[in-house]
Amino acid sequence: MERGISKIKIGIYGLSLSLLCASISGANEARKQGSGMAGPDGVTEELDASQKAEGTFGGPLASYKNWKAQLKEDHGISFGLYAYLLYQQASRSLPGQDDNAFGGVYRFQGSWEAFARDTGHPGRLEWRVEYRSGVGNMQAPTQLSGSRAMDSGFGYSDNFDLDLAVINWTQNFNDKRGGVAIGRLAFDVYLDPYPFQTFSRAYLNRAFILNPTMATTGIGALGAAGKGFVTDNIWVGGQIYDGNAASGEFDLDTVQENEWLSAVEIGWAPSVDRYKTDRVQLTYWHKDAGEKAGATEGSGVAFTASYQVAEKWLPFIRFGSSDGGAGVPADLAASTGFEYKVRSDQAFGFGAGWAQPTKGLSNDEYVLETSYKWQITPGLSLTPDLQALIHPSKYPFEDILWVGGLRCILTI
Repeated sequence: MERGISKIKIGIYGLSLSLLCASISGANEARKQGSGMAGPDGVTEELDASQKAEGTFGGPLASYKNWKAQLKEDHGISFGLYAYLLYQQASRSLPGQDDNAFGGVYRFQGSWEAFARDTGHPGRLEWRVEYRSGVGNMQAPTQLSGSRAMDSGFGYSDNFDLDLAVINWTQNFNDKRGGVAIGRLAFDVYLDPYPFQTFSRAYLNRAFILNPTMATTGIGALGAAGKGFVTDNIWVGGQIYDGNAASGEFDLDTVQENEWLSAVEIGWAPSVDRYKTDRVQLTYWHKDAGEKAGATEGSGVAFTASYQVAEKWLPFIRFGSSDGGAGVPADLAASTGFEYKVRSDQAFGFGAGWAQPTKGLSNDEYVLETSYKWQITPGLSLTPDLQALIHPSKYPFEDILWVGGLRCILTI
């Protein structure tokens, strides 16, 4: 009990510090406005990105898109339907298992900016109804993967029932240079975020989406996150989540077990308005032992850096280290890569990653991934993808497992 309470205190101290620092940094009103604290997979961030998307062709829903833009301007309300569909084929499969997979992630989400709209300190209600499954009788892509640390279809699972996965109040302040989010949260929106921590861009493998040395909890965990700039270049943050939340289950009782996932971070950006893409950040996380689940306590650090060059190139580098506890699949991991915008509607991505599986349970693993995203219309994109998993942990006698795929994203 005392350990759980201490983690709550750490989270509260981190939140309080970020609030205080952002308040101090807001003294100079001439400073540039920030863009919020969530990563690209946040509700508001996804809605904004889809509204701004430009395709090769205009598409049939231009008037509908204009109506949504007017609704947001007049009433602060935005919403959207999203379907992420992924088909993958592997060069081989485990005995009794198919060598292909087809799955989807489906979201109906929205945001209502109900407080201080069109100011630098707006408050909004965010919500997301989410469902993930295989398509038809086919297995989900996560089941096809030859590795836990290098999951080739990360997030495309078949055990995520229909759920109100996100319902929270987000309060920004001081020209959006800081903010807090409280409620039922998607932890990966706030924990070590960077431009590619999303289903929507260049990568499908966990090595590039979510650091494999970092502990997780369920999507839809009760919690709070707060971040704020202390200067024009440096921000700090803290967050805490129910460590026993289960994705796809609306179960609020698990918070009574008093076991938490908490983190603090510090980061640098060249300016407040560029920190979504140009950032260097260091995160320390800790997760309590799970008594009922039999999970051990764990902690670790993660480092991430990305920087956009000439509006075309967006390279990144990530590193993570953990003590092997809290069920993480890797003790050490590193990845690097880039996205190159060929034109406004097309982007090429490439990444390389390495992971040392937890407690030496298998050989070091490597992954190479390349993709090409084509935004056909503002509401439709296709992304062919190819991955090479080298020394995959689930295939100890295979040197390389190839996984090819095609992702389709539909937004309305």
